[in-house]
Amino acid sequence: MAAKAAAVVARGPVAIELDAAQYWILSSSPMQGDFCFLDHPIAYRTPVYPWFLSCVRAIFGINALAAIAVIQSSMSLASTWMAARLAARITGLPRALPIALIVSLPAISALTFNAAVLSESLFVFLLMLNVSAVEAYVNRPTSLNALWVGVSFAATLLTRPIVLLLWIPHLAFIVVARIRKHSWPNAPMRPRFPSKTLLIHAAIAGLACLAMVGPWLVRNQILFDKPFLTEFVGRNLWVVTFQNDSGAGFELPETDSGRKLKQRLDRVDLDANRDATWAVSGALTASGLNDAQTDQLMKRVAIDAIRRDPSRFGMKAMIRIVNFWRTRATELPLPSEQGDFMGQAVWRLDVPVVQWLIEHRAGNVLWLNNMILIAVTAASALLIAHGSSRTSGLWMAMMLMYFAIITGIFEIPAYRYRMVIEPLATCVIGAALAVLLSKRTKQTLIVGEGN
Repeated sequence: MAAKAAAVVARGPVAIELDAAQYWILSSSPMQGDFCFLDHPIAYRTPVYPWFLSCVRAIFGINALAAIAVIQSSMSLASTWMAARLAARITGLPRALPIALIVSLPAISALTFNAAVLSESLFVFLLMLNVSAVEAYVNRPTSLNALWVGVSFAATLLTRPIVLLLWIPHLAFIVVARIRKHSWPNAPMRPRFPSKTLLIHAAIAGLACLAMVGPWLVRNQILFDKPFLTEFVGRNLWVVTFQNDSGAGFELPETDSGRKLKQRLDRVDLDANRDATWAVSGALTASGLNDAQTDQLMKRVAIDAIRRDPSRFGMKAMIRIVNFWRTRATELPLPSEQGDFMGQAVWRLDVPVVQWLIEHRAGNVLWLNNMILIAVTAASALLIAHGSSRTSGLWMAMMLMYFAIITGIFEIPAYRYRMVIEPLATCVIGAALAVLLSKRTKQTLIVGEGN
């Protein structure tokens, strides 16, 4: 696994352009003392990844890009290890760990993000850290573990806001596991802790999360007169509401908000591409709105359009939820000799085998994606059907469904959205195979004894 990750990164860095360039520019602010990015009044970014870049750049200078690739590769390996370890812990079967690691071996698409200045690798690492923290709390419900749940959740949330409601599956898992105290394979036998203790631990986790997120809410209050985490729902909805094909393909509505938006677009002469999110966003900002106001207006117009035919929007959303799993990994951040590298030292090493593996990646084959969807569904069902893993199987299924549903509602499916749950999928399949092998082994032993 480590050799595979190193070989992918050895091919060279990805140019610092588009989203990567914006992250790079933002990371300069903390290096100059502006830790809350007050000089960058944007409402759709969260601070953890720019902070991470800032720290690496301050330490490694012109070699920061190489350090980022190494660190992010290490994070990817750690994420896979945490997923495999989790498979063993939720089943109580040590063999689940090596099985999950073997399951992860063919995966290569996600590793291409390690050499890019993008937040995917860090987000996946923090997500698995939080999932592991929740499992540790259920296994040993102490105040310290509750604190770690809150801290890891806040760090993940400040990297990508998509996890905003992930606490719901976590809480459901904790409550059900508490009720079914004998169903957790690794938990030592102990009396059930009272509801009061659970509430105290919830308060500890919540306060820890609020303490970490609070400064960012204050920052947005200062810049936009509203204490929010991010304002990006409007831009998300704009894509899935007005874009054709995967989107609902609606026309701009003749409502107060719709007319207000059209007037502002006319003011800056934006006649074409009114279904293009960033063209509309840029035009509205140019018309005098700040970043948060732009997103809020786009959200109101999109909701007005959806209300005219909610069934059409809902049907398209259902298709996108299914396609969350089926979308091919077509657009990967690949290295190039051309592009802007912001004065950073670069490297190039041709690895023909890795190039061949990437070109023939399984994620780029539709029928293989369908098979993976079937495998994940079957594995989740098996874990739920198996008595000792039922609670954790429901938890895993809820998390996988959460990401598919949220992404399907607000985004056009793309591989970069699905890759964040690859470790969870690896965990589920590895755990299910270990349970299946365990059952077969027991049946073999029973047959042998009968003879």
